[in-house]
Amino acid sequence: MAQHEGGEGVPGFVEGRFGMPVPESQERAQLKADELSLFDATAVAVSSVAPAYSLATALGSMFIISSVGDKAPAMVILSFIPILFIAYAYFHLNRRNPNCGASYAWLSEIIHPAAGWFNGFLQVGISVIFCVQSPIVAAGYTLAFFNALGWISGATAGSTLLTALIASAWLVLITFFCIYGIRWTTNFQWVLCIIEYVAVVVFSIGGIIKVALSNHAHRAFHAAWLNPFGVHGLGNIATALAVGTFLFWGWDTAVNLNEETKAPGRTPGRAAILSMWLILGVFLLNFVAAQLLLTPDQLGSDNLLFVFGVAFAGKWAGYVMIFAVLSSSVATAQTTLLPAARITYSMARDEVFPQLFAKVHGTFKTPAVGTAVLGAFAMAGIWWVQYTGAGSNVIATFTNNVGAIVAFYYGVAGIACAWAFRKALVSWRFAVTGILLPFISGVVLIAIMIWDIKSNGWSGMKWDILLLILSAVLTPFVWVKRRSVAFFNRPLVAYTSEE
Repeated sequence: MAQHEGGEGVPGFVEGRFGMPVPESQERAQLKADELSLFDATAVAVSSVAPAYSLATALGSMFIISSVGDKAPAMVILSFIPILFIAYAYFHLNRRNPNCGASYAWLSEIIHPAAGWFNGFLQVGISVIFCVQSPIVAAGYTLAFFNALGWISGATAGSTLLTALIASAWLVLITFFCIYGIRWTTNFQWVLCIIEYVAVVVFSIGGIIKVALSNHAHRAFHAAWLNPFGVHGLGNIATALAVGTFLFWGWDTAVNLNEETKAPGRTPGRAAILSMWLILGVFLLNFVAAQLLLTPDQLGSDNLLFVFGVAFAGKWAGYVMIFAVLSSSVATAQTTLLPAARITYSMARDEVFPQLFAKVHGTFKTPAVGTAVLGAFAMAGIWWVQYTGAGSNVIATFTNNVGAIVAFYYGVAGIACAWAFRKALVSWRFAVTGILLPFISGVVLIAIMIWDIKSNGWSGMKWDILLLILSAVLTPFVWVKRRSVAFFNRPLVAYTSEE
């Protein structure tokens, strides 16, 4: 049961689907229910993390942080631990309130509506920025793949105009799928997920077998590689955890699709936790294979997966890796746009975001207008980045910054979970997985964010991230001043049981 800590209800609201309060004007605007299974939700979650894309953009950074590279797998495990218990927090919170706004909705009812608003706005903002970056990455790998096949020249592959056009084409395609329906979107994700996972997993296993059969290893495997307690140096640990947070970012997409999933109170949370273990396995497999097969100099390569593929089986394998990163970039762009549209839909349904984002297409049952608007912002960003020079080193910089931001919103969710269930000490098991470990993980992630910002300095943050944070802080005050919004007067809740 939920204990309301102030007020008996909110005027102008009715009990909507799953018992959550929604404005009367939006009561019938519902997404397509009971469409996704556990396997569908898990596929979307693992595609959202996009191992090939994450490995291509952050793998080299992790090896560099670990100096000689031997502790990189341990750092991945170290990053995994707090994120896993945040996934448990999402599981427990989603059982009580399966709202597609996820942490936006939960923080609003547990901590304060303004805190939820800030969290939701921040997630949507970094999602839009990421939807600018990932199609550009996909375009770059598309042109690199064509160049590798001899279809275009190196000069053509480096064309700014062609990169912008192809990035725009990928964005239009994924936006179309997101609008056309959740089933189409999920089926497309299944295809992309199979491509990247088969490539990364099969080649990683193949690389390990090659080393075992030929004694080709540049270093011998040691169990200490996997020991997270063997990592030394607070600075290295904190920076690695920030990069690791980026590596695992995206599993929560499954929870943002809860209103379109079967058994919405349980399936999305289970998919999130299951996807975390699958992703950890893939990352460790590739990290270990890379350390065995590649030299220390190669481990610092900007195009590490291509180098790994070539070392494993020649250039053809390198080209397959390029294609895997390409498919992964497209997949993660789509699964970043997807939850952003659900968060803005939830916020608009609560009347704290423009109402056009609450419009659900009558046939497709998706937030079509909101999805198109977010896609349009990302499209403008693609051309702005390509033609103003702002794209210089933007991928690496954004990776560093987004790790801190994601650590923040994951961390706050963990602390909120502990606070929400503080009166629900019904069993020692729930006390550990629903209160203690989410709280500790939340504190650790907040500390990572503070350390990362302190290490890089505010000058190290990209101005677009700083502008996003400032907007998220100021906009709710402007909104409340201009209009009377019942949302900001909602009563807070505390849960007295885990169910």
